[in-house]
Amino acid sequence: MARVTTEESTNVQAGVSRRNFLKGTAAAAGLTLAACVAPGPQAASDMAAPADEPVNIQIWWRINPTTEGVIQVFQEQHPEITISLGDLGEAVYGTPKYVTAVAAGKGPDVSYQNRHTFRQFASRNLYRPIEDLLERDNVEKGNFMAGPIADLTWQGTLYGLPHTAGTRYFFWNRTHFEEAGLDPDVGPETWDDIMEMAPQLNKMEGDRIVRYGFLPHFPPGLSDQLLIYAMENGGVSQSEDGRTNLINTDPWVEALEWCVHMIDEFGGGNAAASSFMEGFAGQPVDPFAQGQVSMCSYGNWMIGRYAKFPDLDYDGTGLMPVSPSNEGAQVNWSCGWTFVIDPNTELVEQGWEFLKWVISEKYVRAAGTVGLELEKAEWARQQLPGEPIFAPTPPVYQPAMQFMLDEYYSVLPERQKIMMQRYLDSETFSVGCGQIAGLAAAELWIGFKNAWESALTKKQTPQEALDASHADVQKALDAAWENLESA
Repeated sequence: MARVTTEESTNVQAGVSRRNFLKGTAAAAGLTLAACVAPGPQAASDMAAPADEPVNIQIWWRINPTTEGVIQVFQEQHPEITISLGDLGEAVYGTPKYVTAVAAGKGPDVSYQNRHTFRQFASRNLYRPIEDLLERDNVEKGNFMAGPIADLTWQGTLYGLPHTAGTRYFFWNRTHFEEAGLDPDVGPETWDDIMEMAPQLNKMEGDRIVRYGFLPHFPPGLSDQLLIYAMENGGVSQSEDGRTNLINTDPWVEALEWCVHMIDEFGGGNAAASSFMEGFAGQPVDPFAQGQVSMCSYGNWMIGRYAKFPDLDYDGTGLMPVSPSNEGAQVNWSCGWTFVIDPNTELVEQGWEFLKWVISEKYVRAAGTVGLELEKAEWARQQLPGEPIFAPTPPVYQPAMQFMLDEYYSVLPERQKIMMQRYLDSETFSVGCGQIAGLAAAELWIGFKNAWESALTKKQTPQEALDASHADVQKALDAAWENLESA
């Protein structure tokens, strides 16, 4: 049985070559928004002329010490521009604040957007196309990861610059593996492996499970878990032409049935398993970090976060375990954050200057400086041993990534360095979330959540739950195409 191993450690380089990085670049290839269509974007030739006094632009982003710190650095490096920072609000599966503001002609000059719903919003003219700016300033698409560029492209036109990326990631607890007589250097490659390992890793006190080998609905609240399991079983979310939703087809139903079976067979049932996870609600740690779950499907951003737990000996891979019918397939999906320009703004030049800076190595240096100081303070507050293990969110632009590799990833402990390399490898075969979702993206992510919860709580069978979600998404998808073609 072939499995992922840690034996490749001798082959891991301190950095990743431009050639290897570019394997994954563009050289390789609940909202109803009918009323939320913005007016056409301003042409580059009509951009506001530079002023003698500093020009203030409004940016909606996440407000936290890191973003506030990098905004200060940008303003120091660009005295001709000042920034008013506003909070974006909910932005992962829908951006009602942004959509409403732009449709009313009152949006921010620049905004942070998640790629989950990007094409849905781009098709409504809610973002300014940037092809003219790319060409004018010789910004090469080939210097970005391929998936994010594809996510941000609608009908052949790019509508934003990708900022960060991330994939699903499968973690396992090495100590638990050793205790169960399993090889800690190898993780599961198939669902059959998981089903074989999970009962060996479960720990009982009487008839109660106190340590779970694997829970498919961990972490709680991650409403897109269904997607990765369906993909592991060969499922796709829509037809090639983007007009037909496919989430009630056999690969999806089988994946949801498998998840229900895993919870019932090895997790003591949904009520017990969910009660266990709810005990961690609001806590700064999760059950895997606490050693109470042995294997989990999460995200690459946890590679660095789990390093804050000195008693946690963990490993992981971006090559997700697959169903028996899909054995040998390389499966993952990628998503992340993007900066866009409001189609109505007159301050395109200033907004574009910020976009070019925030994807560059200058931003990585500024964010890394602020972030490392915050990490050192947190390390000291928790009285953790040794130096902080600092693994910032990966950038998408190649020069920025190379700086990240040289400055931060190259000094990671060997195991985290290997895990980060595995993440970067996974970006080369991952499918972007923008391509997955299509023109009814917001409804699709809600559909995932509704079907997941209905099936796990036994309110509906997996087939019934997915049929119901499919009907809702297909209705929204039909309306989206009708509105687009009648515009």
